[in-house]
Amino acid sequence: MPSITTMMFVAASAAATFMLIQSYARQYLPDEVSSYFDQKFKNFIARIYSELTLVIEEYDDGLNRNKLFKAAKLCLEPKIPPNVNRIKINLPKKESEVSLSVEKNQAVVDVFNGVRLKWKFELKPAPDQELCNNGNYMFKDRVPCFELRFHKKHKKTVLGTYIPHILKKSKELSKKKKTLKLFTLSSNRINHDTWQSAILDHPSTFDTLAMVTDMKKMIMDDLERFLKRKDYYRRVGKAWKRGYLLFGPLGTGKSSLIAAMANYLHFDVYDLELSSVEGNKHLRKVLIATENKSILVVEDIDCCTELQDRSAQARTASPYWHSPRRLLNFTNGLWSSSGDERIIVFTTNHKDRLDPALLRPGRMDVHIHMSYCTLCGFKILASNYLGITEHPLFSEVEELIEQTKVTPAEVAE
Repeated sequence: MPSITTMMFVAASAAATFMLIQSYARQYLPDEVSSYFDQKFKNFIARIYSELTLVIEEYDDGLNRNKLFKAAKLCLEPKIPPNVNRIKINLPKKESEVSLSVEKNQAVVDVFNGVRLKWKFELKPAPDQELCNNGNYMFKDRVPCFELRFHKKHKKTVLGTYIPHILKKSKELSKKKKTLKLFTLSSNRINHDTWQSAILDHPSTFDTLAMVTDMKKMIMDDLERFLKRKDYYRRVGKAWKRGYLLFGPLGTGKSSLIAAMANYLHFDVYDLELSSVEGNKHLRKVLIATENKSILVVEDIDCCTELQDRSAQARTASPYWHSPRRLLNFTNGLWSSSGDERIIVFTTNHKDRLDPALLRPGRMDVHIHMSYCTLCGFKILASNYLGITEHPLFSEVEELIEQTKVTPAEVAE
């Protein structure tokens, strides 16, 4: 049995040999071959020391994005140390803030509950690398990944506490960095089932809405309750979605309320024109292509003739949306089965024209009457547009506004 001293000497000699080979490989060999030797050296060192390495690839099966990779990228950005030699900087289109990320072979150290963790970004060879006849390696692709190293004794802490912490933290950072998008269906006949996006830079918030304070509080409380009830929806066997009907005259702020909801929830908005949907198959494709944490908007639903009271509809041959059951299936069938954490908003100027079956809970859970301007709404508009919070004429306005039907849009103008 060799002595401990002998074993340490052999290990040190082997490590020195590997380091020499690694040095020559980096200097004289192509990057792909050099990376191969790097990986071998790391594996050797890992066997000697009590260190565990977790490899987090960008895609878990070549198709689906690994959520943990994206989470690590977000969480490491604010932890990049000042002594890092190379930093990747990016400014996405139509965004004002740059994003930073580490370059390959750059390390970032994190400390969690006293545990030291070392992150490193790598571009490792893909599994489909081939050995050519001449003995050289041909790499078909490079796979982006993070390597997370720590002492083996902390494995339980890292997997059970640190990784969930990273996922939770990344959601918070993502919400702050996310740029809201407005999606509309492509007008191209070839790609008519794809969504096109634009930056949703609408300034509307619940603070600026010309709406009664109690109504605004009710809506915000309902949205907050919806966000917290994932387990509830799963327990009762319902899709995690919430339907809203906004009804009232033109100019009462229905579109502004939708924008305020999007800004409050930090949800993207999908604007669906029913006239552009050609059938069940097309509808299914359109809905599956939408993302979670989004608001699906169907405006002016009363303009679709098949939604009017079925007792008054005895139509014969008619286009797709003239069938009275199409939208009913749409709201509680196809849409509700695709994705989680969805809000659907219908708007109408004439609630009385809608099929009563469409208005029941489960399809349109919350009915919000967008009424004419009140004194509360008038004061909010005065503050928004003129910076006025108090004025001697407010008492006179209160008397007049009770006698006159005027919309917030008219007051604003």
